[in-house]
Amino acid sequence: MTCRGLTSYCLMKNNLERLDDLLIDGMKLWQRTDQFRFAIDAVLLAHFPKFNERRRYADLGTGTGVIPLLMTARGVKDITAVEVNPVLADLARRNIVLNHKESEITLVEADYCRLEGSEWVERFDGIVINPPYFTAAQGAQPQSADVNLARHETVYDILDIAKAAARLVKYQGQAFWIYPVSRLMDLLSALKEVKLEPKRMRFVHSMPGKAAKLVLIEARKAGQVGLITEVPLYIYDTPNVYSEEVRSWYERT
Repeated sequence: MTCRGLTSYCLMKNNLERLDDLLIDGMKLWQRTDQFRFAIDAVLLAHFPKFNERRRYADLGTGTGVIPLLMTARGVKDITAVEVNPVLADLARRNIVLNHKESEITLVEADYCRLEGSEWVERFDGIVINPPYFTAAQGAQPQSADVNLARHETVYDILDIAKAAARLVKYQGQAFWIYPVSRLMDLLSALKEVKLEPKRMRFVHSMPGKAAKLVLIEARKAGQVGLITEVPLYIYDTPNVYSEEVRSWYERT
């Protein structure tokens, strides 16, 4: 299978790959069925920050690059996407080319917790992070080691990840997170320890009347104490019917 008129990066390399429509700005995304695939949480996180198109951003643990692609649809023009898994990094490169985003997104194949040189310290105005949700002991362990790495804290815990974000973001820069409500205190504790002050928080509910399962948080490096809790975000109004807010994201085609 090929994508007519595009480069060889758009070739399907094997039968594990599939091409999905993001339904936003006409963008499409290569994914693999044996690797971690994006879900609605990536879309939620990409729409939470109040981006400034003149600022420099990084997505830590970009996977197939879905969050940076969605960020470009919101006007962001300078994004560094970091991914350690070589299979996902290859897909991210191909997705950048497929969607003609080479001038906006730079892919770095590396472990973001080990980006420590002078060229990386306090490099970014904003950091976007969709970290592993579970401790190594929590939840069912997937058969794939790569999927396990994306879902569980098998190498780094949330404090390690917060330290990396604090190191890479500029003074007074922002770090944006999505995380399970069940582990909210773990995240808040880690942010406080590395001097990333939580400033804005929004709970995510599947629909009205349901308990929040996810939370979006904006933290500021060396920020003043003071947290705003925003109105809840509902993904659906009724089963299988997106809320007006979420529906508005998909109407930008």
